Amino acid sequence: MKKILLGILALLLVSLVVFYFWGSSSFSDEKKYDQVVNYDDEILHTSDTLSIMTYNIGYLSGMTNNLAVDRSASLFTNNYNRVVKILDSANYDFIGLQEVDFNSSRSFNINQFDSLGNHLKFHQGAYAVNWDKSYVPFPYLPIQNHFGKMLSGQGVLSKMQILSNEFVTLRKPISAPFYYNAFYLDRLLQITKVQLGSDTLIVMNVHLEAFDKETRELQAKKIYNIYKSYTSDYPTLLIGDFNSRPPFASDIVEEEITIGLFLIDPNIGEAIEKDRYLRNESQFFTFNTEDPYERLDYIFYNKNKISKIDSDVLKVAGDISDHLPVWMTFSLK
Repeated sequence: MKKILLGILALLLVSLVVFYFWGSSSFSDEKKYDQVVNYDDEILHTSDTLSIMTYNIGYLSGMTNNLAVDRSASLFTNNYNRVVKILDSANYDFIGLQEVDFNSSRSFNINQFDSLGNHLKFHQGAYAVNWDKSYVPFPYLPIQNHFGKMLSGQGVLSKMQILSNEFVTLRKPISAPFYYNAFYLDRLLQITKVQLGSDTLIVMNVHLEAFDKETRELQAKKIYNIYKSYTSDYPTLLIGDFNSRPPFASDIVEEEITIGLFLIDPNIGEAIEKDRYLRNESQFFTFNTEDPYERLDYIFYNKNKISKIDSDVLKVAGDISDHLPVWMTFSLK
Protein backbone atom coordinates (compact mmCIF):
# COMPACT_ATOMS: atom_id res chain seq x y z
CA MET A 1 0.00 0.00 0.00
CA LYS A 2 2.83 2.35 0.88
CA LYS A 3 4.48 1.73 -2.49
CA ILE A 4 1.19 2.51 -4.26
CA LEU A 5 0.83 5.83 -2.42
CA LEU A 6 4.43 6.75 -3.16
CA GLY A 7 3.87 5.85 -6.80
CA ILE A 8 0.79 8.05 -6.95
CA LEU A 9 2.62 10.96 -5.32
CA ALA A 10 5.55 10.56 -7.71
CA LEU A 11 3.15 10.53 -10.68
CA LEU A 12 1.42 13.68 -9.42
CA LEU A 13 4.76 15.41 -8.92
CA VAL A 14 5.96 14.51 -12.40
CA SER A 15 2.63 15.66 -13.88
CA LEU A 16 2.92 18.96 -12.03
CA VAL A 17 6.46 19.54 -13.30
CA VAL A 18 5.45 18.66 -16.88
CA PHE A 19 2.45 21.02 -16.68
CA TYR A 20 4.62 23.81 -15.24
CA PHE A 21 7.11 23.72 -18.10
CA TRP A 22 4.47 23.17 -20.78
CA GLY A 23 1.93 25.74 -19.53
CA SER A 24 4.49 28.48 -18.92
CA SER A 25 6.13 28.00 -22.33
CA SER A 26 5.29 30.18 -25.32
CA PHE A 27 3.56 28.89 -28.44
CA SER A 28 3.88 31.88 -30.77
CA ASP A 29 6.75 33.18 -32.92
CA GLU A 30 8.78 35.66 -30.84
CA LYS A 31 9.90 37.40 -34.06
CA LYS A 32 6.32 38.68 -34.41
CA TYR A 33 6.06 40.14 -30.90
CA ASP A 34 6.74 43.68 -32.23
CA GLN A 35 5.55 43.36 -35.84
CA VAL A 36 3.92 46.15 -37.85
CA VAL A 37 0.93 45.14 -39.99
CA ASN A 38 -0.88 46.93 -42.84
CA TYR A 39 -4.65 47.42 -42.94
CA ASP A 40 -5.46 50.19 -45.42
CA ASP A 41 -3.30 51.50 -48.29
CA GLU A 42 -4.50 55.07 -47.82
CA ILE A 43 -2.98 57.48 -45.30
CA LEU A 44 -6.07 59.34 -44.18
CA HIS A 45 -4.85 62.26 -42.07
CA THR A 46 -5.27 65.73 -43.64
CA SER A 47 -5.53 68.13 -40.67
CA ASP A 48 -3.04 69.91 -38.42
CA THR A 49 -5.12 68.75 -35.45
CA LEU A 50 -4.34 65.21 -34.29
CA SER A 51 -6.16 62.93 -31.89
CA ILE A 52 -5.12 60.03 -29.70
CA MET A 53 -6.86 57.65 -27.33
CA THR A 54 -5.59 55.24 -24.69
CA TYR A 55 -7.91 52.34 -23.91
CA ASN A 56 -7.46 49.25 -21.79
CA ILE A 57 -10.15 47.20 -23.49
CA GLY A 58 -9.86 44.30 -21.02
CA TYR A 59 -10.07 41.86 -23.97
CA LEU A 60 -13.69 43.11 -24.41
CA SER A 61 -14.82 41.11 -21.37
CA GLY A 62 -16.55 43.98 -19.58
CA MET A 63 -16.62 43.67 -15.80
CA THR A 64 -15.99 39.90 -15.97
CA ASN A 65 -12.27 40.53 -16.66
CA ASN A 66 -10.50 38.50 -13.95
CA LEU A 67 -13.53 36.68 -12.60
CA ALA A 68 -13.98 32.90 -12.65
CA VAL A 69 -17.18 32.96 -14.70
CA ASP A 70 -18.43 31.43 -17.93
CA ARG A 71 -18.19 33.81 -20.89
CA SER A 72 -20.19 33.33 -24.06
CA ALA A 73 -19.05 34.19 -27.57
CA SER A 74 -21.98 36.61 -27.75
CA LEU A 75 -20.48 38.70 -24.93
CA PHE A 76 -17.39 39.38 -27.03
CA THR A 77 -19.36 39.84 -30.26
CA ASN A 78 -21.68 42.39 -28.66
CA ASN A 79 -18.83 44.30 -27.01
CA TYR A 80 -16.84 44.27 -30.24
CA ASN A 81 -19.76 45.71 -32.20
CA ARG A 82 -20.23 48.38 -29.53
CA VAL A 83 -16.59 49.45 -29.51
CA VAL A 84 -16.40 49.59 -33.32
CA LYS A 85 -19.47 51.83 -33.45
CA ILE A 86 -18.10 54.21 -30.80
CA LEU A 87 -14.54 54.42 -32.13
CA ASP A 88 -15.61 54.68 -35.76
CA SER A 89 -17.69 57.77 -35.04
CA ALA A 90 -14.85 59.34 -33.01
CA ASN A 91 -12.29 58.76 -35.80
CA TYR A 92 -9.06 58.96 -33.75
CA ASP A 93 -5.71 59.20 -35.52
CA PHE A 94 -4.00 56.94 -32.99
CA ILE A 95 -5.30 54.44 -30.48
CA GLY A 96 -3.08 52.79 -27.90
CA LEU A 97 -4.67 49.59 -26.62
CA GLN A 98 -3.88 47.51 -23.56
CA GLU A 99 -5.17 44.03 -22.70
CA VAL A 100 -6.01 43.29 -26.32
CA ASP A 101 -6.08 39.62 -27.34
CA PHE A 102 -4.32 38.39 -30.47
CA ASN A 103 -5.12 34.67 -30.20
CA SER A 104 -6.41 33.60 -26.78
CA SER A 105 -8.78 30.88 -25.63
CA ARG A 106 -10.48 33.25 -23.18
CA SER A 107 -11.80 35.40 -26.07
CA PHE A 108 -12.50 32.58 -28.53
CA ASN A 109 -9.20 32.96 -30.43
CA ILE A 110 -10.21 36.15 -32.26
CA ASN A 111 -7.46 38.62 -33.16
CA GLN A 112 -9.13 41.65 -31.63
CA PHE A 113 -6.31 44.00 -32.62
CA ASP A 114 -6.31 43.23 -36.35
CA SER A 115 -10.12 43.13 -36.40
CA LEU A 116 -10.27 46.66 -34.98
CA GLY A 117 -7.51 47.87 -37.30
CA ASN A 118 -9.38 46.65 -40.35
CA HIS A 119 -12.90 47.65 -39.33
CA LEU A 120 -11.84 51.14 -38.22
CA LYS A 121 -9.79 51.62 -41.42
CA PHE A 122 -6.47 52.36 -39.77
CA HIS A 123 -3.45 52.48 -42.03
CA GLN A 124 -1.23 50.28 -39.85
CA GLY A 125 -0.98 48.60 -36.47
CA ALA A 126 2.03 47.89 -34.25
CA TYR A 127 2.05 44.87 -31.95
CA ALA A 128 3.59 44.48 -28.49
CA VAL A 129 2.98 40.92 -27.24
CA ASN A 130 3.34 40.66 -23.48
CA TRP A 131 1.59 37.38 -22.65
CA ASP A 132 2.42 34.26 -24.66
CA LYS A 133 1.68 31.08 -22.71
CA SER A 134 0.51 27.63 -23.70
CA TYR A 135 -1.82 27.52 -20.71
CA VAL A 136 -2.60 30.06 -17.98
CA PRO A 137 -4.27 28.42 -14.92
CA PHE A 138 -6.07 31.58 -13.84
CA PRO A 139 -8.60 32.27 -12.37
CA TYR A 140 -7.66 29.33 -10.20
CA LEU A 141 -11.01 27.64 -9.61
CA PRO A 142 -13.10 26.26 -11.16
CA ILE A 143 -10.73 24.77 -13.73
CA GLN A 144 -13.18 25.21 -16.62
CA ASN A 145 -12.81 28.99 -16.26
CA HIS A 146 -9.03 29.03 -16.71
CA PHE A 147 -7.77 31.47 -19.34
CA GLY A 148 -5.91 28.62 -21.03
CA LYS A 149 -3.93 29.43 -24.19
CA MET A 150 -2.86 33.06 -24.10
CA LEU A 151 -1.52 35.45 -26.73
CA SER A 152 -2.26 39.00 -25.64
CA GLY A 153 -0.66 42.39 -25.12
CA GLN A 154 -0.65 45.99 -26.23
CA GLY A 155 -0.81 47.71 -29.58
CA VAL A 156 -0.85 51.06 -31.38
CA LEU A 157 -3.24 51.68 -34.28
CA SER A 158 -2.21 54.50 -36.60
CA LYS A 159 -3.80 56.40 -39.48
CA MET A 160 -0.26 57.39 -40.58
CA GLN A 161 2.88 55.54 -41.61
CA ILE A 162 4.66 53.67 -38.80
CA LEU A 163 8.43 53.98 -39.15
CA SER A 164 9.47 51.56 -36.42
CA ASN A 165 8.14 49.65 -33.45
CA GLU A 166 9.90 48.11 -30.47
CA PHE A 167 9.32 47.42 -26.80
CA VAL A 168 11.21 47.39 -23.53
CA THR A 169 10.36 44.60 -21.07
CA LEU A 170 9.93 45.84 -17.51
CA ARG A 171 10.75 43.88 -14.39
CA LYS A 172 8.42 41.23 -12.96
CA PRO A 173 6.75 41.65 -9.55
CA ILE A 174 9.46 41.70 -6.89
CA SER A 175 7.51 39.96 -4.15
CA ALA A 176 5.95 37.22 -6.30
CA PRO A 177 7.27 33.62 -6.24
CA PHE A 178 8.99 32.19 -9.31
CA TYR A 179 6.07 29.96 -10.29
CA TYR A 180 3.70 32.96 -10.27
CA ASN A 181 5.99 35.01 -12.50
CA ALA A 182 6.46 32.04 -14.83
CA PHE A 183 2.80 32.26 -15.87
CA TYR A 184 2.42 36.02 -15.42
CA LEU A 185 2.39 38.57 -18.22
CA ASP A 186 5.35 40.82 -19.01
CA ARG A 187 4.83 44.53 -18.44
CA LEU A 188 6.05 46.52 -21.45
CA LEU A 189 6.92 49.97 -22.67
CA GLN A 190 6.02 49.98 -26.37
CA ILE A 191 7.79 52.62 -28.49
CA THR A 192 6.24 53.36 -31.89
CA LYS A 193 7.63 55.98 -34.29
CA VAL A 194 5.17 57.55 -36.74
CA GLN A 195 5.81 59.72 -39.80
CA LEU A 196 3.94 63.04 -39.82
CA GLY A 197 5.06 64.91 -42.92
CA SER A 198 8.59 66.04 -42.13
CA ASP A 199 8.12 65.29 -38.42
CA THR A 200 8.44 62.07 -36.44
CA LEU A 201 5.96 61.48 -33.61
CA ILE A 202 6.82 59.05 -30.81
CA VAL A 203 3.92 57.15 -29.24
CA MET A 204 4.84 55.24 -26.08
CA ASN A 205 2.23 52.77 -24.86
CA VAL A 206 2.42 51.20 -21.38
CA HIS A 207 0.58 48.86 -19.05
CA LEU A 208 2.17 48.92 -15.61
CA GLU A 209 2.12 46.40 -12.78
CA ALA A 210 -1.27 46.25 -11.07
CA PHE A 211 -0.69 44.44 -7.78
CA ASP A 212 2.80 45.32 -6.49
CA LYS A 213 3.41 49.01 -5.75
CA GLU A 214 7.18 48.72 -5.31
CA THR A 215 7.54 47.04 -8.70
CA ARG A 216 5.23 49.59 -10.35
CA GLU A 217 7.31 52.48 -9.02
CA LEU A 218 10.52 50.93 -10.37
CA GLN A 219 8.83 50.43 -13.73
CA ALA A 220 7.73 54.09 -13.74
CA LYS A 221 11.28 55.30 -13.02
CA LYS A 222 12.64 53.33 -15.96
CA ILE A 223 9.89 54.59 -18.25
CA TYR A 224 10.46 58.19 -17.17
CA ASN A 225 14.17 58.00 -18.03
CA ILE A 226 13.47 56.48 -21.44
CA TYR A 227 10.69 59.01 -22.12
CA LYS A 228 13.00 61.92 -21.28
CA SER A 229 15.63 60.63 -23.71
CA TYR A 230 13.20 61.37 -26.58
CA THR A 231 11.54 64.61 -25.54
CA SER A 232 14.30 67.05 -26.56
CA ASP A 233 14.21 65.92 -30.18
CA TYR A 234 10.71 64.53 -30.81
CA PRO A 235 7.08 65.26 -29.99
CA THR A 236 6.49 62.35 -27.60
CA LEU A 237 3.25 60.97 -26.18
CA LEU A 238 3.25 58.55 -23.25
CA ILE A 239 -0.09 56.84 -22.86
CA GLY A 240 -1.59 53.85 -21.15
CA ASP A 241 -2.86 52.11 -18.06
CA PHE A 242 -0.52 53.10 -15.22
CA ASN A 243 -2.53 51.28 -12.53
CA SER A 244 -1.95 54.23 -10.19
CA ARG A 245 -3.99 57.17 -8.96
CA PRO A 246 -2.82 60.78 -9.37
CA PRO A 247 -0.89 61.89 -6.24
CA PHE A 248 -3.36 64.70 -5.59
CA ALA A 249 -6.46 62.47 -5.58
CA SER A 250 -8.58 63.14 -2.49
CA ASP A 251 -8.81 59.49 -1.44
CA ILE A 252 -5.11 58.53 -1.57
CA VAL A 253 -4.47 55.89 1.11
CA GLU A 254 -0.80 55.17 0.46
CA GLU A 255 1.65 57.56 -1.16
CA GLU A 256 3.11 56.47 -4.48
CA ILE A 257 5.55 58.14 -6.88
CA THR A 258 4.38 56.50 -10.13
CA ILE A 259 2.36 59.41 -11.55
CA GLY A 260 4.12 62.14 -9.60
CA LEU A 261 7.37 61.38 -11.43
CA PHE A 262 5.87 62.81 -14.59
CA LEU A 263 3.77 65.59 -13.09
CA ILE A 264 6.66 67.32 -11.31
CA ASP A 265 8.55 67.72 -14.58
CA PRO A 266 7.78 71.23 -15.92
CA ASN A 267 8.08 70.09 -19.54
CA ILE A 268 5.55 67.27 -19.18
CA GLY A 269 1.85 67.97 -19.56
CA GLU A 270 -1.07 65.64 -18.95
CA ALA A 271 -4.39 65.35 -20.74
CA ILE A 272 -6.45 65.99 -17.59
CA GLU A 273 -4.53 68.67 -15.67
CA LYS A 274 -4.63 68.91 -11.87
CA ASP A 275 -6.92 71.95 -11.50
CA ARG A 276 -9.49 70.53 -13.88
CA TYR A 277 -9.36 67.11 -12.22
CA LEU A 278 -9.86 68.48 -8.72
CA ARG A 279 -12.89 70.53 -9.73
CA ASN A 280 -14.80 67.28 -10.33
CA GLU A 281 -12.78 64.15 -9.65
CA SER A 282 -15.49 61.62 -10.43
CA GLN A 283 -15.84 63.07 -13.94
CA PHE A 284 -12.39 61.71 -14.75
CA PHE A 285 -12.41 58.31 -13.05
CA THR A 286 -11.53 55.53 -15.50
CA PHE A 287 -11.95 52.43 -13.31
CA ASN A 288 -14.13 50.51 -12.88
CA THR A 289 -16.95 50.99 -15.34
CA GLU A 290 -19.62 49.47 -13.12
CA ASP A 291 -19.02 52.04 -10.35
CA PRO A 292 -16.06 54.31 -11.23
CA TYR A 293 -13.97 55.24 -8.19
CA GLU A 294 -10.41 56.01 -9.39
CA ARG A 295 -8.30 57.19 -12.29
CA LEU A 296 -5.67 54.80 -13.68
CA ASP A 297 -5.30 55.83 -17.35
CA TYR A 298 -3.24 58.79 -18.64
CA ILE A 299 -1.89 60.68 -21.64
CA PHE A 300 1.38 62.57 -21.04
CA TYR A 301 3.07 64.84 -23.61
CA ASN A 302 6.15 67.08 -23.85
CA LYS A 303 5.14 70.75 -23.85
CA ASN A 304 8.13 71.91 -25.89
CA LYS A 305 6.88 69.96 -28.92
CA ILE A 306 3.14 69.41 -28.42
CA SER A 307 0.19 71.74 -27.73
CA LYS A 308 -2.86 70.17 -26.15
CA ILE A 309 -6.21 71.29 -27.58
CA ASP A 310 -8.86 69.26 -25.77
CA SER A 311 -9.26 66.06 -23.74
CA ASP A 312 -11.72 63.98 -21.76
CA VAL A 313 -12.75 60.55 -20.53
CA LEU A 314 -14.99 58.79 -23.07
CA LYS A 315 -17.82 57.72 -20.79
CA VAL A 316 -20.00 56.56 -23.65
CA ALA A 317 -17.76 53.47 -23.84
CA GLY A 318 -19.64 52.17 -20.81
CA ASP A 319 -18.96 48.62 -19.68
CA ILE A 320 -17.29 47.30 -22.85
CA SER A 321 -14.23 47.00 -20.60
CA ASP A 322 -13.61 47.50 -16.89
CA HIS A 323 -11.68 50.67 -17.90
CA LEU A 324 -12.89 53.83 -19.60
CA PRO A 325 -10.74 55.34 -22.37
CA VAL A 326 -9.06 58.75 -22.27
CA TRP A 327 -8.62 60.88 -25.42
CA MET A 328 -6.76 64.05 -26.34
CA THR A 329 -6.58 66.31 -29.39
CA PHE A 330 -3.32 68.15 -30.01
CA SER A 331 -1.09 69.84 -32.54
CA LEU A 332 2.66 69.85 -33.05
CA LYS A 333 4.59 73.03 -32.30
